[in-house]
Amino acid sequence: MDPGFLMELLVEYTYFIMAPAIFLFGPIVSLTAGVLLRLEVVDLVPTCLALSVGELGSDVLWYWIGRRYGDRVLNKHGRYFGITENSVGYVKTLFAKHHDLIIFTSKITAGFGFATAVLFTAGLVRAPFGRYMMLNIAGQFLWTAGMLSIGYFLGHIYLKVGNAFEK
Repeated sequence: MDPGFLMELLVEYTYFIMAPAIFLFGPIVSLTAGVLLRLEVVDLVPTCLALSVGELGSDVLWYWIGRRYGDRVLNKHGRYFGITENSVGYVKTLFAKHHDLIIFTSKITAGFGFATAVLFTAGLVRAPFGRYMMLNIAGQFLWTAGMLSIGYFLGHIYLKVGNAFEK
């Protein structure tokens, strides 16, 4: 494939590529988008929308998997991970009492590596989907703003270093 043609595709469909890319690669795409914002390669609003659509699509998928297949997966494979009926019951009780705080905190901290488990558990305990999405959208706003800001700052450093080497 011609590299020039590939570059044309990337330039033409940048925002359409971002959503599935963040779905697959996670926060590194947001950081890269922040750098591209600083370099004025992409625009703010379409970038935010593309990143949010990709992340929220992933959240909906994990919720649906937990809701549809959660009990079956835990009953069949839970014993291999030390998951017992009592531990599942405790987590369900804890999650039912504090699901708003757990979901929102998980979203704005990227779950400290446990975001997928939290989103799966939200579906497993049948957290109300509307409430689940409202919390995810609020958290997504903060998460996207934070990651783009960090990327923007890194882009600024990139420009400063480039200017220093030019001199």
